[in-house]
Amino acid sequence: MPKTSSAYLSFIGLSLVIFAAHVLARSLWHMEFWSSIMLQSYGVNVGLGLILIALAHRLLRGHWPEIKQDGATSSAEFSSFFVPYLGCLLFELRFLSKRLNAL
Repeated sequence: MPKTSSAYLSFIGLSLVIFAAHVLARSLWHMEFWSSIMLQSYGVNVGLGLILIALAHRLLRGHWPEIKQDGATSSAEFSSFFVPYLGCLLFELRFLSKRLNAL
């Protein structure tokens, strides 16, 4: 199975496990089994995740020869990718949190 197909299946599988755990927790806490907002939220997040996997696969294919070129990932190579990634992720989470709290 190609790596991309495996990534899609792993992501969907993990999403289903998280969804099942979420539904179980809601039922154990005597909350509504599920709501339309919960289903919409999972749908949007899983859809965006699949789009990001596709974009990462397409954009990073063959464009990162300097990373792990020697067979090992140095701390400089690691930080070159993950520092901007973490910064953007934290900004996005903060932005979404503020927007959702304003509703």
